Amino acid sequence: MTIVVALAVTPAAATTPAGTAITNTARLTYTAGTTSPASLDSNTVTIAVDALVEAAIAADRPTAPITNTAPLPLAFTVTNPGNAATVYRLAALADRDGITVATIAADTDGDGRYDPAIDRIVTSVTLAAGAQQRIFVLASGTLTAGATITATATAEPAAAATVGATGGRASAAVRLTDGTAPAAQLDKAQSVAAPGGGTRAIPGAVVTYTVTARFARDCAAVELSDAVPEGTRFVPGSIMLDDQPLADAGRFDGSTVRVALGDMPAGAVRRVRFNAIIL
Repeated sequence: MTIVVALAVTPAAATTPAGTAITNTARLTYTAGTTSPASLDSNTVTIAVDALVEAAIAADRPTAPITNTAPLPLAFTVTNPGNAATVYRLAALADRDGITVATIAADTDGDGRYDPAIDRIVTSVTLAAGAQQRIFVLASGTLTAGATITATATAEPAAAATVGATGGRASAAVRLTDGTAPAAQLDKAQSVAAPGGGTRAIPGAVVTYTVTARFARDCAAVELSDAVPEGTRFVPGSIMLDDQPLADAGRFDGSTVRVALGDMPAGAVRRVRFNAIIL
């Protein structure tokens, strides 16, 4: 049995709706001889915009920790980038035996949390042009870290519609992670560039410190700090975040480099780098 649900959705920017009539009329303004200026309109031409079918889907988070919750809801958002209302058939697949992902529910109340009493089981959703709908793939069985769950939205185009570059089909994946693993991991590395070449740690050598933060779960209000070691001097203008330069103001307080990263989603990686000279 196929259940098609038309749900309240968040409209997004859409292309010109299918069926829209585009009309155009030219005007000629002229003066002939000594007569007053006159104008002349052309005939009006009209074209109707055809239906274009596209599909898009994205995981709300690239990774999800395994919890004791059964089933484990994995959130995805289906988007209709086309210009006509379209039905999207939904499916999910796990890359490991023993994991069941056959059941999919729509986030009926749009609160971003799976509630079996509210969020209805669906096999497809109908979206207006530019609209979005969050869905939950309900994973159960033997959930193992490293397993990947892939959700797919496949459009059912109307007979006269044109299927666009996506082919009317899109997929996105979530990787399961160990729920007992730390929420974040911090690694530090260093390299030395000595005056005149080489890597000897002698006075005048420049030490490049690279600190890498990896987030296995969502983390809020993250700040990375690194005190400049005794025996070295911070090199002004050397702070980099993900290979992009950052101003020193507000980030180097005279002894410590501090970089506010804000809220970090699971799966995010941020890398801070700065230089110090050995005294």
